[in-house]
Amino acid sequence: MYDTERLAAIQALQNALTESDAVAVKAALEELYAPEIIDNWAEFAPEHHLVILTLLPTGEAAEVFSHLEEDEQTALLEALPRWRVKELLGELHLDDLTDTLQAVEEEDPELAEEIKAELDPETRAEVEELSEYEEDEAGGLMTSEYIALRDSMSVEEVLRFLRRVAPDAEQVYYLYVVDVAGRLEGVVSLRDLIVADPKTRVREIMNPDVKYVRTDTDQEVVARMMADYNFQVLPVVDENGVLSGIITIDDVVDVIEEEATEDIYRLGAVEAPELVYSRSTLWDLWSARVRWLVVLIVGGMFSSSILEGFEATLSAVTALTFYLTILLGAGGNTGNQSSTLIVRALATGDVRGRDWWRILFKELGVGALLGLTLAAVLAIKVVIDGHTEILPVLVLSLATLMTVTNIVGALLPIGIKKIGLDPALISNPLIATLSDLTGLLIYLGMAKWLLKL
Repeated sequence: MYDTERLAAIQALQNALTESDAVAVKAALEELYAPEIIDNWAEFAPEHHLVILTLLPTGEAAEVFSHLEEDEQTALLEALPRWRVKELLGELHLDDLTDTLQAVEEEDPELAEEIKAELDPETRAEVEELSEYEEDEAGGLMTSEYIALRDSMSVEEVLRFLRRVAPDAEQVYYLYVVDVAGRLEGVVSLRDLIVADPKTRVREIMNPDVKYVRTDTDQEVVARMMADYNFQVLPVVDENGVLSGIITIDDVVDVIEEEATEDIYRLGAVEAPELVYSRSTLWDLWSARVRWLVVLIVGGMFSSSILEGFEATLSAVTALTFYLTILLGAGGNTGNQSSTLIVRALATGDVRGRDWWRILFKELGVGALLGLTLAAVLAIKVVIDGHTEILPVLVLSLATLMTVTNIVGALLPIGIKKIGLDPALISNPLIATLSDLTGLLIYLGMAKWLLKL
């Protein structure tokens, strides 16, 4: 029932937009929440995006706007009336506002300066301060819209203080305690404040053991830390321990999605971490995929050279060719599996580069077991086909290939990690190509040796 009602509301909005009925559009928008509009954003025509952002209540419009891609944000800011731009940006949290202005500055520096000129001096100063940090570090994720307390304050004073400043803060569930120099001293939750005696001092109920990150901490480390400790918010300090800002869980969710997208693309040999398929041109898609495919086809040329070198062997026993794709497919899939497992383990911190020797022995055993299992399955097929003369070649080749590709797939990401690159660069197609080359050499070399060809 819920889904049906939501679909009907979206369709009503579509119809109202098509008919250019502003009253009907406003009525339809009142039936929808901002996340529902965001989920269906791509379904609306580009010219209707302006109408939606103009007619939505300012708070909801800002929420929708903050979830759009940066280039689309810039285009909309250029097209929207100046009064609406000022309202929208005024509703954004400082971290989102900073990200937006940085994106606009890349596309249209003149517009960025116009927008900054309309900000109040305090907001502009905070935006410029946040802009100094790298976007993939904690400083680039944090917001300075936090509430800081002194340990000498009473609970009663804090609650009065919160009533005055809470509307401008990004979150009030966890409050941080600082000394006179602004250095982080502790944390206290809103729940602790509510249940405490009004005369109690903050120092008596705060937790001095505060987990924090520095402004230069990588965003992946921030995301992992918040996930490990189940934090909703995380404080950020500078090199002197002074509280600089906070990172909230919604920003970390965006980081996790961004990093996962980047890893998935790289594992698929697609070099475009910010690619959005629905808005990509033919050129975008071609350029994102062609470079690795050229590399891989060059690798495939070596495979053809190997086959040519064993032409006499294949001609002497034609049955060998019947099982070639089975062996190569099994080797490639095995390498992809082990590579994916290790890339993920490295990303989550489950394993480190120094663990390579333990991984080697573990994957040696796993590969051998997988090889023997699949060799037994293949042996049944070979016996049924009546090609028992090449049975030893197939069984030994498959068992060896599975073991080797399993180890290669596991250790290559670690090797890439050790030289300071992203282990996701070891893409599945690259592993498959290496497995093909290895498989051909093992299979045909084994055949030539065992069959004495």
